[in-house]
Amino acid sequence: MKRKKITVEQLLQRYAAGERNFTNVEVEYTEEGLSGCNLSGANLSGSKFNCTYLIGTDFSNADLSGVQMAERCLNKANLSGANLSGANLWQSLFEGSNLSGANLSGADLRWANLVRSNLSGANLNGANLHGTNFYGSDLSGVNLSNTFLEGTSLPKVNLMGANLEGAKLEQVNFEDTIMPDGSIRNDGC
Repeated sequence: MKRKKITVEQLLQRYAAGERNFTNVEVEYTEEGLSGCNLSGANLSGSKFNCTYLIGTDFSNADLSGVQMAERCLNKANLSGANLSGANLWQSLFEGSNLSGANLSGADLRWANLVRSNLSGANLNGANLHGTNFYGSDLSGVNLSNTFLEGTSLPKVNLMGANLEGAKLEQVNFEDTIMPDGSIRNDGC
């Protein structure tokens, strides 16, 4: 399905007017991006964001399933400090993105691609991470309490200082993974 191109200004104007359905759009690149904007509850499923800055953006309870964030761009998506609590991120592409300090509590990240991403200090409390690929990512200091990690891939991941209290860790792939205590774990499934 071909995506309809939309500017950041058009997206924000339509959202401010009460529209919430923006499925399969391609948000065009701007220097400013969507930093600090409110898109809470928006339906952006299947959309593509072209190298935009999304620092502190509110995507709480938004549908971002199948979204592509800055695929193959030199400047990966920056979602540091963004609010993605309760968001649907199923099968989304965040490869190489910066999600440091982001709130992803209760988010659905099943089968998402977070390869080589920075999630240091992020809050993933209660998130569903089934089948998520974190290969080579920085999850230092991340809150993974009460998360569902079954079938998740954590090879070459830094979990130093992470909170895993109450996390379900069945069938998790640990390969050269730095655990919260600094030890290296190698027992992939």
